[in-house]
Amino acid sequence: MILLNHVFAFLGLLIGSISDLKTREVPDWLNFSLVGVGLGSSLIFSIVSHDIHPFLWSVLGFGACFLLAMLMYYSGQWGGGDSKMIMGLGALIGLNISDGIPLLLIFIINIIFVGAVYGLFWTFFLALKNFSKVKLAFRERVSGKLIFVRRIVLLLCFLGVVLFFFVPNFLKLPVLVVVALVFLSFYLWIFVKVVEDIAMVKDVLLEDLTEGDWVLEDVFINNKKICGPADLGISKGQIQKLLRLKKAHKLKHIKIKFGIPFIPSFFIAFLLLVIFGNWLFFFF
Repeated sequence: MILLNHVFAFLGLLIGSISDLKTREVPDWLNFSLVGVGLGSSLIFSIVSHDIHPFLWSVLGFGACFLLAMLMYYSGQWGGGDSKMIMGLGALIGLNISDGIPLLLIFIINIIFVGAVYGLFWTFFLALKNFSKVKLAFRERVSGKLIFVRRIVLLLCFLGVVLFFFVPNFLKLPVLVVVALVFLSFYLWIFVKVVEDIAMVKDVLLEDLTEGDWVLEDVFINNKKICGPADLGISKGQIQKLLRLKKAHKLKHIKIKFGIPFIPSFFIAFLLLVIFGNWLFFFF
């Protein structure tokens, strides 16, 4: 990666993290600037050094992150700002396939691990802020409509514990790990869903909607759908149609879901990349 691009990536992620934490949005001008700077600086470097590879690596990095961004966006894992940011970072870092394991791949692996830990910490933080509501909803969900699933999970865990006493010694630890994962995954899944429903869902006035907000309910006019969860983010045109509904006194507010501000996890993952570089070399 061109050294100057380290600086641009750092500054872009710093500004993006602050914006994401404050407003839950990352401005398009920032993301598009990172793409332009990444491709532009590598092109200039290629011209000066008479070597096409820096520009080629930048294009490949942008392309690889574009595919990743589309996958994460359309699967509902990332918002539009997160997806555009990763494209810009791909152009800045580049996909240098001539140097063993590319740094861009290490960066993406960092995001996966950091994102998982970051998401859990953020979820627990929201749970503490809404402790009484989360506690009540968690109990109701576990002992309510999910009680049958809970019984199946507990039965599987019981069978796993019984199996522990009959398997060879070298299989005892894996059996215990599987049992623990089944048990913890079930309760963690319920916990995350409860926190999402309580702390990340809110009714907002139509005039407070912003492009990219995740609408949780389908809205129809004369049997024609205006917006809904399948849109993965409301557009400016859809917001204008909803505002016209308000003027006609047909709709005042709408339910949306707030996502976790995820850009700070990108920032942490990038810092780890700068500090430790290709840490996979420690294992191979």
